[in-house]
Amino acid sequence: MPQSLVDAPAEWQDTIVVPAPGDSVAIVNDSTKPYSLFHALSALAKRTRWLRGLLETQLGHNHDDRYSPLNHHHDDRYYTKAETDSRKNVWVATVSGQRPGGAEVSVQVAAPVSGPYLIEGHMVWGQNGQGYWTREIWVDGVRVYLSEERYVAAPGTDSAASSWFDSVVYNLAAGTHSVVYKVILRVTSAGSYSTSSGMVKVTRL
Repeated sequence: MPQSLVDAPAEWQDTIVVPAPGDSVAIVNDSTKPYSLFHALSALAKRTRWLRGLLETQLGHNHDDRYSPLNHHHDDRYYTKAETDSRKNVWVATVSGQRPGGAEVSVQVAAPVSGPYLIEGHMVWGQNGQGYWTREIWVDGVRVYLSEERYVAAPGTDSAASSWFDSVVYNLAAGTHSVVYKVILRVTSAGSYSTSSGMVKVTRL
């Protein structure tokens, strides 16, 4: 009798016979019964090997017009970060590092349709001294938002640090626009003043 399913005789390895009424349904380890449990397991093993071989020989195939062939590429189905943001109707630009005084950060927006867009600006700042801080948002060279001027005093050895956050809802026409967030400092006493991480973000509403 075969010692394993792999060694099962070829003449009955691939045929499953339904027993006649009154016959035994399964006789374990009886290779003379083509419908025995041993035979059924052998046939299953053979079919499993056949399926594996079929898959291995078909690696070079394609799926006609139902799927893309194996050597295809996705063209514009992969996107840059800017393209991904655009498809989500969100555009973001950031700045990092530390710089003296005020700062600005800008982003190009490809508005798909005309309508309201939320424009947000954020900037981290710190100082030792006395000065006035103002924030502005510009669209295509036109100022669309102006904050109140904020006086901050940190004389002597004192220091102050925080972050600015500003936002405005503005109607953009369909097309490309330049959006800029500006943080402006007016110094009134000697000291050290800086800005660091910041961003501008535009979201279609």
